[in-house]
Amino acid sequence: MNSYPKISIVTVSLNSAQYIEDNIRSVLMQNYPNVEHIIIDAGSNDGTIDILKKYPHLIWISEPDKGQSEGLNKGFKRASGDIIGWINSDDCLVENSLYRVADFFIRNPDEIAVVGDQIIIDEFNNEIDIIRSQPYTFKYLVDKSKGITQNSIFFRSFVFQKIGYLDENLHYSMDYDFFIRVASIKMIPYMPVPLAKFRLHVGSKTYRGTYYFSKERIKIRRRYKGRIFDIAGRTDLYIIVSEPLRRIRFIRNFIRKLKNLIRV
Repeated sequence: MNSYPKISIVTVSLNSAQYIEDNIRSVLMQNYPNVEHIIIDAGSNDGTIDILKKYPHLIWISEPDKGQSEGLNKGFKRASGDIIGWINSDDCLVENSLYRVADFFIRNPDEIAVVGDQIIIDEFNNEIDIIRSQPYTFKYLVDKSKGITQNSIFFRSFVFQKIGYLDENLHYSMDYDFFIRVASIKMIPYMPVPLAKFRLHVGSKTYRGTYYFSKERIKIRRRYKGRIFDIAGRTDLYIIVSEPLRRIRFIRNFIRKLKNLIRV
């Protein structure tokens, strides 16, 4: 065990009974000999706690918090690993990811982080797409990035001493802000293999909150003096400006469906 760097996986959850066991098992099935899995639950009442109790290796608490950022910071502050991974409750690790990550850091002792590709899965674990990543420089993240493969980024724990923890005033794009700060220390190299799976489903925060993600991302770019009208900024501005039209379209579709039901 001592020959492998310790890796801490941090997961936050709230009423995640539908997917949390897939998350836990994806870490267990790595068969990595030096890993701790920390789960910070925000007070679930849907059976999540019963699932957590089934796995004695977990480090977990369940208590109300002020949001995802605060929960993650609680987990990060409990982590004792040399390397940190952040995997949300409905996401999973790809097989052998932890060995690949450990090997990267062993071979590259001067690197502080690494990013890999991300597989998109649906609610039934079907693979529907793959998101190719790239090296993350500070300039790329601030000016050009339309999104990051957050659960495929692993970083050394000492970065918290250099840049602090997540900004708890951010509720959607806290990962974007955090990894901009990581990249401000040093570029995040790219490992061209999938490291994690991102689950896209109607109950997910990403699915429901595109508008709010974009608003925070613009705020973050201004914080780091990014170009608001560069490619990523234009994309977020379009999402914000077109939001009322999407709402109208939703209302129209709802009325159409309601009329069809009345006819039946």
